[in-house]
Amino acid sequence: MNDRFSKGYKTIKQYVTKEEAARMIEADALADVAPDLRKMIIEFAYGDVYSRPGLDAKSRAFVVITAVVTQGVAPQTKTHIKRGLHAGLTQTEIVEALLQLVPYIGFPRVQNALTSFSGVQTSAERS
Repeated sequence: MNDRFSKGYKTIKQYVTKEEAARMIEADALADVAPDLRKMIIEFAYGDVYSRPGLDAKSRAFVVITAVVTQGVAPQTKTHIKRGLHAGLTQTEIVEALLQLVPYIGFPRVQNALTSFSGVQTSAERS
């Protein structure tokens, strides 16, 4: 493990449980196809970008949620909504942020994001 990976792994724990952070390393679903992808995500996204000063974890989670929603990527939207909740965002804050996107990205993408949000809430209620 290098310094960037260690820094990224420490940073990601602000957004997921310790168990999920460990599972991300040990049970990487894409390891057979792209073994370096997880390492790149942890080193670059979390070690270099997420760990920068200037934003707290909640604010950073807001930015990332809106970014993935504008891209229309449902699996990542669901992932980052979970991470935002773990970082301290409330359900109301997430829903309101998503509604603020309607004039800029349209109803269909926001509706898809709210569906992802609903799925996260349903899974959390089952836990």
